[in-house]
Amino acid sequence: MTPRRRLRTVAAAAAALASLAACEKPAPIVTVVNVGRSVYAEANVFCFEGQSAAAANCAQRRTGSTTLEVVRGQTVGVDVDKEIVDDGWFIELSDPGAADGEAEPQQSEVQTGHYFTFTAPNLPTGASLLLTVRSLNQSQEPTGEWSFTLVPR
Repeated sequence: MTPRRRLRTVAAAAAALASLAACEKPAPIVTVVNVGRSVYAEANVFCFEGQSAAAANCAQRRTGSTTLEVVRGQTVGVDVDKEIVDDGWFIELSDPGAADGEAEPQQSEVQTGHYFTFTAPNLPTGASLLLTVRSLNQSQEPTGEWSFTLVPR
């Protein structure tokens, strides 16, 4: 190999390494399932190690929510990545159309397993329910948020 070719090879390898180092670690995924259908989402917001919601320096990934059509009265399952399980997480159900203070969101207990289930409520046609999954750190402060909109099938 000529010195010039060797130099180009080393430069290309260094450029490839630099581009890999610039990549952000992906945020954990949350999956929601109901009667054979499933959707998944990356976090809207996720605090990696050294970041905190209080400092407002967490990674902003996406906006909005992922929609899942659910069958009334059937089980809805929420499956989270292991990284979320380590310090705990919970779900929150709320009416996206409710005015502030009109309806308090329902919140589960803090979960320490990767899977949680609840029964899909009897939503009228055209209505929706916002399912928010929130991860916690060891101090029980929020570290991540995933949003799903549940609509009747």
